[in-house]
Amino acid sequence: MFGCFFVFSSKNKLKRLLLLFWQIIRIINAETSLDLGDDYSYIGCLEENMQLLQQTAFAGSVNQCIEICEHTFFRYAVLSPGDKCTCSNHLDAAELDRSLCNTRCSRRKNQICGGVGAQSYYTTGLAGFPKDLRITNKSENSIEVRWTKSSQQEQVTSFIIKAVVIKTFATYAILNKLEWTVDRNEDHFELNSLHPGTEYNISVNALCVSEDCGSDFVIGETDIGDPDPLPREPKIVNRTETTLTVELLPSINNNGPISFYRIVVQFVDDIINQQFNEELLGNYNRSRLDGIPYYITAELRFSNMSQDFHVGDGFFYRRFYNAPLPPKAHVHIILGIVSSYNGITKIKYAQATHEQHNPLGIIFYDMIDDQQPSQFALIVACIIFGILVIFSILAYGILHYNTRNRRQRLSDTHELTVQTPTLEVENSAFTSDEYSRGNFKTQLNGMIDHLDSSQKFPRNALRLNVNNVIGKGKFGELVTGKLYTDVDTYNCQVHVICDDMETETQSIFLKEFSQIINLMPHDKFLNFYGISATPDWFYIIFENLPLTLKTKLVESRIPYNMDNHRFSGFSEELAIRWIYEIATAMEYLEVNKVVHKKLSSYSIFLTENDKIKVSLFGATKNNDAGKSIDIIRWMAPEVIRFQHYSIKGDVWSFACVAWEICTLGATLYANVVSGDLFTQIKNGLRPEQPSFIFNDLYQLFLNCWQVEPNERPEFEEIAFNIRQILTSPRHALSYDRQEGLTIPYYLPLLEIQNYE
Repeated sequence: MFGCFFVFSSKNKLKRLLLLFWQIIRIINAETSLDLGDDYSYIGCLEENMQLLQQTAFAGSVNQCIEICEHTFFRYAVLSPGDKCTCSNHLDAAELDRSLCNTRCSRRKNQICGGVGAQSYYTTGLAGFPKDLRITNKSENSIEVRWTKSSQQEQVTSFIIKAVVIKTFATYAILNKLEWTVDRNEDHFELNSLHPGTEYNISVNALCVSEDCGSDFVIGETDIGDPDPLPREPKIVNRTETTLTVELLPSINNNGPISFYRIVVQFVDDIINQQFNEELLGNYNRSRLDGIPYYITAELRFSNMSQDFHVGDGFFYRRFYNAPLPPKAHVHIILGIVSSYNGITKIKYAQATHEQHNPLGIIFYDMIDDQQPSQFALIVACIIFGILVIFSILAYGILHYNTRNRRQRLSDTHELTVQTPTLEVENSAFTSDEYSRGNFKTQLNGMIDHLDSSQKFPRNALRLNVNNVIGKGKFGELVTGKLYTDVDTYNCQVHVICDDMETETQSIFLKEFSQIINLMPHDKFLNFYGISATPDWFYIIFENLPLTLKTKLVESRIPYNMDNHRFSGFSEELAIRWIYEIATAMEYLEVNKVVHKKLSSYSIFLTENDKIKVSLFGATKNNDAGKSIDIIRWMAPEVIRFQHYSIKGDVWSFACVAWEICTLGATLYANVVSGDLFTQIKNGLRPEQPSFIFNDLYQLFLNCWQVEPNERPEFEEIAFNIRQILTSPRHALSYDRQEGLTIPYYLPLLEIQNYE
């Protein structure tokens, strides 16, 4: 009996020992196994991605890392040794052997947090449909996303789109989480109200009847915006004969990085308020060539500390020449912020004011007014008179004291020492950085080499009518001719380029010729056929159309003695269509940053089908009497006074041409000679409004004739407005005869060059 009990007891102990051993094995296996959980799954062991390690959080377990990534709407949770957690939407790294991911998480030893040179990837469980989420477009404040519809799309009730800020340049708090609800049938959406220069994690979450159907994610970044706020105005603290010392104050930019600061010198003229135009801003040499009263003198990088800068010291700063200032010149210093990021550059300038001047340093330069020399002379005279009175009183006091106290007469001999400041002039050689490589012919040959072979013609393919000079300009003469090719024979205008141009004119020629050959062909411009060159001559060949817009307009006038209820040979619709065609042609130049400079009714031609074609290069064609045309009547005031050419100046000229079309070729400012134009325009003179041009159209002209260039509309806006007028042209213009109607005169003598 005792023996049986012993055996029974031994069996129970053995069973208990085996059970305990099995539990220990299970615990050991549990410790060494990977806990995948219910809401996520293990993706794999991938090679360490150093870019992901730049932004990490600390998580002691896989669950905690997944929660972090779910909260920011990422597809994958990535763990590295040291409990480093980061999130990703892509599996970009190479997959490794699973055994290399062998570092356990600190809070849950049964979970793996990467390894040496390796990272453990886990899915957050949010991936489903929509599929293939991608960015199709973006701007400063929006990102457009598109996705592929799923075969299970009918289960979707709506989409929830979220954008979470990852990083931004903004120094103030912005809305870091945005959300939109989108209809189930959509496959794209534009996220608006985003901040410029900000990176977002964008998620599109599909909602089904009772639960989420899945999500997809993509990283998107908005383009940088214009620097905000404006840079602080620099302060002028000192002035010498040729330099200004300014205090530059550091700035911030909430819409992008500050790549560097730009220093601009602006010459101030009190006769006319010369508007600052960023599009025309260039280096010192370009400002001299184009007659622009401002230029970039330096580009700098400096820290968050204020610093002084000497404008006019004669050195180069990031390829810009800091030219010495003319003595007593009235200048303002403009500070700009240049922000460059991802191939986009934005620039913003602070508006300079008279407050930047140091009153003790340059008060006299601010007091000078070219229109009030008598006032300035009076001020100077009063100052000199006051100084003389003070010196007289002092001299009288000194002499009176010496007379009473001296017993002996002073010697009449005095030692005089004349001291004058020594002026040291620095001779800094300066050559144009725009056209400094080689001489004129070398640069011209370089441009010719880039032309297509079909645009290079031998001299014997060109027949010139040398006795038919139809225009003269600063580059040479314009003659007619014929171009013989293997395909056909073409009537052409030929610009015969003279070989004795001054250096400055050569630079302008190279610039304008470069613009011509780089523009794509356009049906609203005279066709550029090509060039012909010999060792002694250079010819530029364009399409020739004999009928100018001016001639067409004048010839379309129907005299009063003819029995006709209209006074125009063409319709209102055709007139507005011509204006629209010119506007679209100029819009093309505006997009390509090309300034026409000499737009007039003499530089516009008509085809046999009454289609507009604009001449873009060289001399303006003479009038029908063979006389050269003075295009000053079509020029903006800043061009007349400063030769300040810009696309905004072309807007002014365009309105003049449009007015000519409406008035059948009338002469602009028919009661004013050319020499008085600037003064009259400054005083408010504009081309008159005849009774047959209605208010809406004339108001468009007035908008283009604003004195301040920046207040004039762009050609895109002009073309849009004229396109609206085209829907009902007779509500803008009427060529029906009216009682008491007078058509403005055409006075050809006023339009002739050098008319007195």
